[in-house]
Amino acid sequence: MIRLLQLFSIIGWVTAGDVLFIPSTLYPVHGQTMAVLAKELVDRGNRVTWLEIGPKKTDIILPSEVTREFWPAQFGDRTLQDIYQHKNHSSHSKLWSPEYLNENEQTTGWLASIRLCDSLLSRSKSKFDRLVEKEFSTVIVDDLYNPCGTLMAGLKNSVYIYWSMTGLRTESAWANQSPSPPSYLPVAGTGLTDDLTFTERVYNVASYFKQLYIHQHVVQPRIDAIYQKHYPGVFTHFEIERNASINFVNTPPIFDFSRPYMPRVNFIGAIQCRKARELSKEFTDRISAYPDGFVVLSTGFTAQWKKSPEHIRQAYIDTFKALPNLLFIWQFDSELPSNAPSNLIVKHWLPLQDLLGHQKCRCHVSHGGLNSVIESVYHGVPVVGVPLTARGVDNLLRITARDSGVMIEKKDFDADKLIAAIKEVIGSEKYKNEMLIFQDMVTDVPYTELYHAAFWVEFIERHQEVPHARSGADHLNFLQYFLVDVIAFFFFIIYCTFSLIFYTTRTVFRTLRSVVNGIRGAPRIVTKGKKNN
Repeated sequence: MIRLLQLFSIIGWVTAGDVLFIPSTLYPVHGQTMAVLAKELVDRGNRVTWLEIGPKKTDIILPSEVTREFWPAQFGDRTLQDIYQHKNHSSHSKLWSPEYLNENEQTTGWLASIRLCDSLLSRSKSKFDRLVEKEFSTVIVDDLYNPCGTLMAGLKNSVYIYWSMTGLRTESAWANQSPSPPSYLPVAGTGLTDDLTFTERVYNVASYFKQLYIHQHVVQPRIDAIYQKHYPGVFTHFEIERNASINFVNTPPIFDFSRPYMPRVNFIGAIQCRKARELSKEFTDRISAYPDGFVVLSTGFTAQWKKSPEHIRQAYIDTFKALPNLLFIWQFDSELPSNAPSNLIVKHWLPLQDLLGHQKCRCHVSHGGLNSVIESVYHGVPVVGVPLTARGVDNLLRITARDSGVMIEKKDFDADKLIAAIKEVIGSEKYKNEMLIFQDMVTDVPYTELYHAAFWVEFIERHQEVPHARSGADHLNFLQYFLVDVIAFFFFIIYCTFSLIFYTTRTVFRTLRSVVNGIRGAPRIVTKGKKNN
């Protein structure tokens, strides 16, 4: 018996691995999503180290077995500090403006993260070096706003997993060599679907090259400058990105529009989704009093209602009053007005999945956050979208394109539009039925996304590489990848061929004409010279 226990202990020691997680700390949802996989790996017997780099430690709850490290770093810029740390910048109020979709959110985030990385390496380089020297089976790096995480993976010169917390963006697809034809794949931030007119294709192509240009010539040179400042001779950020062994994408395979991708790309979206748990008595007592069901409203980590204009808050209050037979459960972080109706529950944070999974949930009024939209699909609840950012528009288009909900643009938003949208989604069986079809496509899979993600982490631990997923495109530059050199060569050959045909034909005709003229005895034409005076 003792020997058998010893054998099992050896097997556990062999299969367990050391995994280093490095999430971005600019947006809490990134760490919240990665924490789900960290817990699963701990439950499977792996040792997990969790590294956060930022101005303050996050509130993410991790298993006690996780070795958690927090390394403080500062932005060195008051504006960035107000945006990401204090969250009191004017941009948080602008979110509600119809003209403001925060299209530069990604570029701003990268510039902020570069400052954090430089601050960390300037103050704590020795601590960084010690972690570089420590052995890990694999490193899991957030691929947004995380230059120090990518640097860690590059310096360790080990296999690592690059995790995209959004869909497969243009620049991330470019890094892992997944084709992104702009003829039918909408670029993030364009607000387009895969059904494009000629004008939209022109705009989409321009957006495609704009995204690549910004990432390759604005963001990455600044990252590389920090790398060379502290570690001269290290690989460039793009080279490290391209060397990822596995790429995780935070969407289910069926959620986005159909697209080609490389074998090393694994879609693990809905990793956080689970079956609904029983709600607290506070909720169930109120829900049972409304036979017509309830509507849940959420904005996740994106918006602060206390910074919203009065007329926006009043539009929601008027909507609740206009639909008294429905209970509204609102994620709201401000003081309610005195005229708030009785058919309303307000909480700073909601058990969203437990609410969406309740049988009396009729629809979800969402700002378009990726995780919350995917959770709506997972639980089969149609969506009324009120997007606040360009990213929210993109996410909600994946819903409306499948007739699983409706969207109200900010410029059109008012109480009447919101009331009409809720009535339409609840009153028409079409939206519920289409969402149930969408739900079935997402959930009818041979294994859960969480299992899929954990499998690939442990696969990397066992094999340390996925050589069959590598592409010959890894060794091609921009001109070679887009066949510019080949196309130029073909044009050169065509030019030479037509030139040869032209000059050969002209010579033949001239020769024939001379021969014909000679046979006819045509007089020789002599050009007279200029007469000298």
